Amino acid sequence: MKYEVFARINQGDEMLHIGNVRAQNDRLARMYAHNTFDEEDWNFIAVVREDNLIEVTGERPTARVSADE
Repeated sequence: MKYEVFARINQGDEMLHIGNVRAQNDRLARMYAHNTFDEEDWNFIAVVREDNLIEVTGERPTARVSADE
């Protein structure tokens, strides 16, 4: 699975997309991200499965929200 890696240097800073890693599971993705991107003194690092990213660009979202969303 492919994971996108996001980080910030100080609490309150904007999150930065710093790269991606490939891993068989979430635990390994966390470890690979930490080991791959440890050159900075990050305050926070997060990995997100590429499948879980929700695209915002493209089709304009509607204002309606159904009960099951």
